[in-house]
Amino acid sequence: MVDLSLIADSIPYSSPSTHEDSIVLSGRTTTTSTGHSNKFLIICLKPIGSHNSRCTTSFLAKTGTSSLSRHLLVKHNISKSHKSGNPLHTFFGVNGELQDPYELDNESKEANLNALVAFVVNHQQAFNLVKNETFRSFCRRLNPHYSLPSRQTLTRSLSDHFERALLQFCSTIDSIKGAIALTLDCWSSRVMRGYMVITIHWIDEEWKLQSVVMEFCYFSPPQNQHTTSDLILSVVKDFNMWSKIKAITFESSGEMPPAIIIVIENLNDQYSLRLDDGFNIRCICHVINRDVCDATHFIKKEEQMLHQILKVVRGSVAIRVKFSELAFVLGVSKGRVEVPGLDMETRWNTMFTMIDQSFQYRGAFSALYNSEEFCDRLANMALSDMDWRVLKSCKDFLQSAYHCTVAASGRDYISLSLRLLIYKHLITLCEKTCSGQLDTGFTTPIVKQATTAMELKLLKYSANLYCQASKMALLLDPRSSNAYSEMMELKDQLRFILTMDYGLCSEVQPSPTFGVFDLFAGEVDSAIENVAHIDEVDDFFMLTAKADRRVSDVLLWWKHHSNRFSTLSMMVMDTLMIQGSSVASESAFSESGGFVRHDRSKLFDEKIEMMMKLKSWNRLFRE
Repeated sequence: MVDLSLIADSIPYSSPSTHEDSIVLSGRTTTTSTGHSNKFLIICLKPIGSHNSRCTTSFLAKTGTSSLSRHLLVKHNISKSHKSGNPLHTFFGVNGELQDPYELDNESKEANLNALVAFVVNHQQAFNLVKNETFRSFCRRLNPHYSLPSRQTLTRSLSDHFERALLQFCSTIDSIKGAIALTLDCWSSRVMRGYMVITIHWIDEEWKLQSVVMEFCYFSPPQNQHTTSDLILSVVKDFNMWSKIKAITFESSGEMPPAIIIVIENLNDQYSLRLDDGFNIRCICHVINRDVCDATHFIKKEEQMLHQILKVVRGSVAIRVKFSELAFVLGVSKGRVEVPGLDMETRWNTMFTMIDQSFQYRGAFSALYNSEEFCDRLANMALSDMDWRVLKSCKDFLQSAYHCTVAASGRDYISLSLRLLIYKHLITLCEKTCSGQLDTGFTTPIVKQATTAMELKLLKYSANLYCQASKMALLLDPRSSNAYSEMMELKDQLRFILTMDYGLCSEVQPSPTFGVFDLFAGEVDSAIENVAHIDEVDDFFMLTAKADRRVSDVLLWWKHHSNRFSTLSMMVMDTLMIQGSSVASESAFSESGGFVRHDRSKLFDEKIEMMMKLKSWNRLFRE
């Protein structure tokens, strides 16, 4: 597209504004030999040919626009009807006045402001970024005539941007044809303020699992089951989604479980729904973490001793250097030595990773205790061989829990079907540990006590883990075999749900044509067998009788088979979007760390809520 510009001063030929495909009308003031100013001239600098020669036709400033238009048309084949608009308006403006070609029109200014808001939100920048001289200098380099908005203007624009995004998000939610699922969690920030986050999940028409922050808000005290349920219900009613919610996944401690019960009772009473215990899904990662906490209570002494020595090593530069030297000399590490991290009560699996990482440096720890410089200081912290044996048996026992937590921690893939598998796996692990049948070959009495504690905690949550949604999710997962008795028992139940909720009708397969070659089959029955009623359920069970472990993307598998199982695929969309864990909510809290921190303490909660939602919604809109 031809670029038309008008500038007040002469532009050298090397200027980017005078590239080969541009037309530049340059204003120039000429002077006489006596030094008096002459009339203002307009010179056309349109490139001609391939030797950097240019049209140098000059016009007096009072030249009419008709003459200029005629020159552009005759000499350069540019007409007023050019797709760029009226070029003379670009040069002179609609009122015939000279204008700066780099000055942005209102539409461009608005687009730039929206882009700046998106940058601030998506990258968690401070609003006073527009006052930063380095950033301002960078923007001037891009366009010397662009003026950054003030901090106040940027803040106001955030509100406008949020209102437009909210309308678009509500429209997206209303357009969802299937059911939706929620995850929620509460959190206390580093500045000791409570927040609640609610994420929404659904499977779109392209069979992609969508995960978006729906609500992120300050949760003022008191934070009990009644205030929690009131906040959840207000969000559900504000977005008018009470009829679409299939389940809520939440953490399994505190006031959340009784609050969800209140939510279920309220929705059933107010909207005549039929929500049951399958509506509340306890986060499997929280369940595992609580199991591990009960189990590791019996090795608290050994764990605290290891924690203490690691804290000393990490806190002293001299000891850390000595530890690294010993690890290198002993051949424990050939590169940079990373001192194992400390366990944290608020983070999953940190005790396991601390013990696991420490074992490769066991020799370095022993040498450190016996070193001349630090033997007196560290003598009382030394771990005995029995202590290391207890930690080793505990590490082997907790390794499965660690892998299960990692497997269930995804928010971009199906995790509900893993709940039953994880439960059965951990129960089997406890039984093998108590009977001494672990692959590691040995255990300790303390770890057997820990195993008993974990098994008791698992049994406490067994009813929720064996809920209807979990069983159906495992049934609909092609990576799991449906041939064993427990899944076969669900066959009639699955058919009933499909018939009542999705209008499944059994299809009668047509009788096969009996041809002449069937005379040689020996048995006529073989040619006319399987003429009975075969519906989608029978077909699906036959297809998934053997687990297909080659499937890496469950939703992609269903996308390819949606035509074959047209009714069953609708139930899949309403089931597999339910989250097996509340990791989506946990991740939202992690992302909020860029907004909720001490150096941004003046940021109002309202702005934090807007930016957290906008950041998530922007990802959704880009897709």
